[in-house]
Amino acid sequence: MKPPAPPKAVSVEVVAAQPDEGDKSVLADLSAQDPKALPRVTYLIKIRLKEVPEAASHGWALYLDDFRVPKYWEYKKGIYFKVFDPQFLEKYDGASVRFSSNGSDFSDTGLKFSYKKGGRKKADAPQKLPPQTDLLK
Repeated sequence: MKPPAPPKAVSVEVVAAQPDEGDKSVLADLSAQDPKALPRVTYLIKIRLKEVPEAASHGWALYLDDFRVPKYWEYKKGIYFKVFDPQFLEKYDGASVRFSSNGSDFSDTGLKFSYKKGGRKKADAPQKLPPQTDLLK
């Protein structure tokens, strides 16, 4: 049986936000594993979809080039995932945003991941950043 068509992505946006309580635990764990100081910021990578698909037994994996995003969530206008390390933003800048149903056949959205365009705010004042709930409305 052929899987349904992949979601139609129309934009990608990187937005810096205040870490929520769960993110603070993740940041503490990451900081304990790696001595480099991570900013106390959560970067939301929001992928706006033309239409948010209905829940189904079949899912689509999200990729930046060949990197499989391990987990993403739904919001009103699409999907999003979180990044805590600014080096990730640098590493995948310019990467193709793709979906795959099996890890070997890919559907390219035609979009490129870029943290340099739009929405990114300075990470030096986390308390001045908007809460995630405001950014995911």
